[in-house]
Amino acid sequence: MKYYGDYHTHSRYSDGREPVERIAEAARRHGLSEVAVTDHGPRLLVLGVDGLHCYERLIQEIKDLNIPGVRVLAGAEANILDLEGRLDIPPQLYEELDVLICGLHPYTVPGNIRDGCRLFGSNHLRHLGPGWRRKAVEANTRATVAALENNPVDVLAHPGLFFEVDISEVARVCVRREVLFEINCGHRHPPPEDVEIAFKAGVRFIINSDAHYYDTVGELDYGSYLIEKLGIPTERIANCRFGGDERWKGKRKQ
Repeated sequence: MKYYGDYHTHSRYSDGREPVERIAEAARRHGLSEVAVTDHGPRLLVLGVDGLHCYERLIQEIKDLNIPGVRVLAGAEANILDLEGRLDIPPQLYEELDVLICGLHPYTVPGNIRDGCRLFGSNHLRHLGPGWRRKAVEANTRATVAALENNPVDVLAHPGLFFEVDISEVARVCVRREVLFEINCGHRHPPPEDVEIAFKAGVRFIINSDAHYYDTVGELDYGSYLIEKLGIPTERIANCRFGGDERWKGKRKQ
């Protein structure tokens, strides 16, 4: 399987280990024509960017970059903060970014204590029994759906990885909102059974590396494995080479 882009990578601005230029060079090494640098939002403890100004620096650095044959996109992996789906990337920054990813992550600082207890607290208690797990899944699903409904999200990152969700419901919203459902090769997630549920719901997938190192940019083998295993047609993979227009079309750039 051949791909033209990898749209989920991290640089030194957040928890990645490489400068932007090295990410672009790694993408070229893999024969990719595009790569997005999508650093974690500022509300992710320790791992997120130091502040929103980092995205301005990222955007400028990309403008100044010259790696022949590779188009580098500026993006963000926003953190979902509460049950209302608020993100830690403000709307005024959306238009400046090429790619907006969002997802639920542990160690996210919520907007307030109440939000933290309702969303993140329920997940800490999910191991106490089926009832607690059900409450956690309901909260996670509600927060994810709200984020997709209320923000111009391009990609839902690693659905269900850290916070279990109702895959069927989330997939239906992805279809309605035209949000790409990510197959995350770095985490080898989602598992085949969840991908099959999403496929039957009608989602379009995007296969990303979630790379934090030079050597993992463009490493998309897990996605290829799932495509073959489940018989997913290449037309359902947004970044797969199949004779179409091989260029990123984010919601804010159409």
